[in-house]
Amino acid sequence: MNRDLPGLTAKTIGSPAFYLETAGSTNSWIKERGNSLPHGAVCWTGRQTAGRGRSGRRWESGDGESLAMSLLIKPSAPTALPLVCGIAVSQALRDLTGGQFYIKWPNDVLCEGRKVCGILCESFFIADRSFSVAGIGVNIGQSAGFFKQAGLHHAGSLKMLCPAVPDMPVIVAEVINRLEPLLLRFLKDGFPPLKSEYEARCVNLGKEVAILSSHGEVIRRGLATGIADDGSLMVDSGGGAVPVSFGEVSVRGIDGYI
Repeated sequence: MNRDLPGLTAKTIGSPAFYLETAGSTNSWIKERGNSLPHGAVCWTGRQTAGRGRSGRRWESGDGESLAMSLLIKPSAPTALPLVCGIAVSQALRDLTGGQFYIKWPNDVLCEGRKVCGILCESFFIADRSFSVAGIGVNIGQSAGFFKQAGLHHAGSLKMLCPAVPDMPVIVAEVINRLEPLLLRFLKDGFPPLKSEYEARCVNLGKEVAILSSHGEVIRRGLATGIADDGSLMVDSGGGAVPVSFGEVSVRGIDGYI
């Protein structure tokens, strides 16, 4: 169902906007229509039944307690797109809720050390055409008991952690409003102009981290020293900082989630 977004000021993304009462995956919904929909199209739902996070993890939302939204970008964007989305989400949620939001590299948005948002960006190439889908999931109304029962000990919701909780359409609109200027600059000049903004919000920097394979095995440990121009995390294990690609590994703090 086509639905206007209250407070949307962005001119190049966020339209058309589709509200789905239920979706298997908003990323899949956009992907299936990627050739026919225009750049900037967005869909969102409060009930997602078959979403995915990084490394194929399931990402579901139900009963209006969390938001799943996906944005179409044409042509496909560089690999640092998830980091750009992380900046936009952290800015939008700060302005809307009064909370303080940071980013755990590469694209988990945190409030008070708990993950409140996950981001999954995918790129697709069909013949001579390409596009990217930026998927964003925000925990809105779940209780602490919900996360405890689900075994998600490091997750939280806006209701748990923030002074104010806006309606879903308002969140969608503000994320898009915040993302538009970042995306325009990113698509024109790459990630370097946005790197300092990202580093200011990244909780990993200056901390000891463990680099994990997709199977959860520790590959190495070191100090997170900065962000490379392509969005990689720079980690120094004693022989100088080297880039870690977010497409291949996960990062955890030595003493916990961060």
